Amino acid sequence: MKQVYFYDENKKFVSYDVIDDTAEFPANATTVEPVDSNGVGLYDPTWNETTNSWDSLTGEEWKKKHTIPEVKPVPTQEEQAAAQQMLAVADLQGKVVTLTSTVDKLSKSNNELNATLAQIMLQNATNAKNGGK
Repeated sequence: MKQVYFYDENKKFVSYDVIDDTAEFPANATTVEPVDSNGVGLYDPTWNETTNSWDSLTGEEWKKKHTIPEVKPVPTQEEQAAAQQMLAVADLQGKVVTLTSTVDKLSKSNNELNATLAQIMLQNATNAKNGGK
């Protein structure tokens, strides 16, 4: 029994299998394992019939070849409209908070003015009762 490594019509590694020693050796296979001198697997191994060995991409070449560009999702019209509504609601909520604060300050100021006015009126009434003395 021997392990064989298969490649396609472009000489790219596709799979491996074990065949009987007496079996006819496939035309698109080799017994050379697709690993480097340290026994580490190769990047996108390609069979080189001239050198009777596997050629490999570098790690950087493989990453560049197989990197999928980042796809940024585009929001739908409904999502855009919902986002605009959320922004409008947030803006209105901020305005409500500001208005509530302003009304509270005006109410407090009005109460203070009413208290001052009541004191003045009481003083005027007291002065009138005492004959302007």
